[in-house]
Amino acid sequence: MIDEDLRTARQRAHRWEKLHRRRAAIAGLVCEARRKLDAAAVWDQEQVAVEETRLGSYRAVLATLDEELAEVGPARDLYEELLAREERRLAASADPRGAELLEIARLLAELEVELPAWERARSAGRAALRGQGAVGEFVRTVEALGMTMDGVVQEAGAVRGVVERLEERCRELGRLRRRLRARREEVLLG
Repeated sequence: MIDEDLRTARQRAHRWEKLHRRRAAIAGLVCEARRKLDAAAVWDQEQVAVEETRLGSYRAVLATLDEELAEVGPARDLYEELLAREERRLAASADPRGAELLEIARLLAELEVELPAWERARSAGRAALRGQGAVGEFVRTVEALGMTMDGVVQEAGAVRGVVERLEERCRELGRLRRRLRARREEVLLG
């Protein structure tokens, strides 16, 4: 029974995610249309009408997407709850999948601590490059990750190089998190 519930919940969760991504994209188009409407010269009534029509169309699509999202309901939350329930059941049993799930959970927990630290360092580096953040704060966040910074960090090129390495590490950790989550789901649904 739980397998069928999981599959149904998974389908609903994927539908919710698809709708949510589409809604975010349309919301971005609404913002862009508003900006264009605000920028349109008052004397250019044709441009104002075009932008108002565009904005109205986007708003109609958003309303439809909101209705569809309401129909799907809290699909992601339900799906995650069913996955967690199955994970607890397997972890407490003699099923060998339980041990793998425990290891995946351990790795994901580590990532939930590690990834934000790397992202903070990356953000501090970006701020330092824009001149909006202190280089000293950037150095401290980078050193907290175990990376060493030489005196050359005052140079923009050196900061840029470190920020690029931080960005790559953030991407790697994000990919690892996605793979672990996918494997967890695969084990639970398998």
